[in-house]
Amino acid sequence: MANRKNKKGKGSSWKKMLVLLIVFVILVGGGYIGYKKYTAYQKYLAEQKQKEEEIRKQKLAEEQKRRELEQAQKQIGDLIAQMRDALKRGKYSLVRELAEKARKIALAYNLSTDEIDRILREMNLAIAMAQLSKLEKIDDIYAYLPVRNQLKKIPRYPEIASRWDRLWKKTFQNEYTVLLELAEITSKKASEGDSPEINYTLSKSYLKQAKSIVASGKARSDINREKNILDVQSQAYVSNIGRSFQPVNLYR
Repeated sequence: MANRKNKKGKGSSWKKMLVLLIVFVILVGGGYIGYKKYTAYQKYLAEQKQKEEEIRKQKLAEEQKRRELEQAQKQIGDLIAQMRDALKRGKYSLVRELAEKARKIALAYNLSTDEIDRILREMNLAIAMAQLSKLEKIDDIYAYLPVRNQLKKIPRYPEIASRWDRLWKKTFQNEYTVLLELAEITSKKASEGDSPEINYTLSKSYLKQAKSIVASGKARSDINREKNILDVQSQAYVSNIGRSFQPVNLYR
């Protein structure tokens, strides 16, 4: 009977130990699981905080960019207003200087430069019109070549295209007239016995050049004047040159 009690006591002790072990395992396991959940939650909080900080920084950056953009737009607007004022006063160098500053800001912020370009075109057109008017006032037919060379430098804007074309044609008409005058002067000298061979040759050359301009369609011919020159050339040849000099294309 004593043995039975001892066995019963030992069995009861093992059961208690087993229960305690199970409880311990549950407590330890629960603690570990709880710790894992805690660390995971802390990590989640940290990530959320980091995301919120990134969003805050992004919003600050966007706000800063918006303010800078507004400031850039205001600066360009002010510069454009100054450009228009300088244009009215004919301060073209100042217009260019202001345009350069405005364009630099516009390109930095990817803003339109249309208004800047529009004002610059207005300025260039005003300059072209002034230059064209100056050339139109030149009344010296012998200045045909300088006028033509200067005209080449003036942009042919649609607003002044008709005036530009008219003056361009006039330079060739003047050149034709000048060549006729030179042909007349030299043919007269030849007929008067003033270096007849040289002046006769020059007169023929000038008349030929004049006719080539007409042939190219750049000038209108003065048929009567050309005929008179040919007559004087013939007289000069007959009177002062004769058979001692045989010019080429005498009557052409």
